[in-house]
Amino acid sequence: MNTTLDSAYEYLIGIDGGGTKTQIRIARADGSVIAEATGGPSALMHGRDKAWAAIGSAIHTGFHKAGISAPSYNRIAAGFGLSGVNVPSWAAEFTALNPGFGSIAVASDAITTLLGAHQGRPGAIIALGTGSIGAVLKPDGVQHIIGGWGFPSGDEASGAWLGILAINHVEQVFDGRTPQSILATNIIRHCGGDGTDKSNRDSVLAWLANANQSMYAQLAPFIFQHAVDDEVARNMLWRAGNEIAKMALALDVSEQLPLALCGGLAHVLKDYLPQTLQLRTVPPEADSSSGGLLLIRQHLEQ
Repeated sequence: MNTTLDSAYEYLIGIDGGGTKTQIRIARADGSVIAEATGGPSALMHGRDKAWAAIGSAIHTGFHKAGISAPSYNRIAAGFGLSGVNVPSWAAEFTALNPGFGSIAVASDAITTLLGAHQGRPGAIIALGTGSIGAVLKPDGVQHIIGGWGFPSGDEASGAWLGILAINHVEQVFDGRTPQSILATNIIRHCGGDGTDKSNRDSVLAWLANANQSMYAQLAPFIFQHAVDDEVARNMLWRAGNEIAKMALALDVSEQLPLALCGGLAHVLKDYLPQTLQLRTVPPEADSSSGGLLLIRQHLEQ
């Protein structure tokens, strides 16, 4: 127990702010967790004021669940792992809008995922969801982030990246550049096609005209579904596995540090990694909101 922290702040809060939801974990200053809660999206790309609103709502929910009246913000120290912190102006604006927390530490959600996964010890993570990003904490204390360039130019091995591969396969089937497949048929149905050539093409074109990152990611489950019996789908997943291997090597050229795959696609894509990399992967010990607690504790101790 750190008595300095105990006397300065009554509660510590770890926040994981993403594009679909906010996850928070509330602890007393001695480290005992008293509540967890979720809220709406707080990725900075949606607006820094909206991020604070979502976070504030989640914190209110957390204290309510714990049966505690929320204390004044100046008695709280909070560690934030947020999507979008890599844009300096967004991070600065978010920090400037602090509604009164006694102390805050703001980092990329990749860093808090890294801290949570290995509980502050050296290691690497690759987070695989709608997007993708990698981070490493080296034995000398250096932190480094790779990937996370965003859709559509980056985020290899992510759900959205796989979705681009899937819809491109559909386009090639239409053109006769590749044979018809059940994978293509099911994706066309998902896009609204009714089976006739004109309806199918018009529906896919309309889908493409409106598709965003999340919509592309919604095609990834079709690839997983058909990987057992469709070579095209399997090859897409092997391609994803190779991209993950390239990220892992860039994070740790020594190939000695433990690697945790995190995010919604981690359990599916692990089977498509090269065998040597599979042997080095470990399950994450905790999540990004737990990493947020470590982040603020490290910040206060420094």
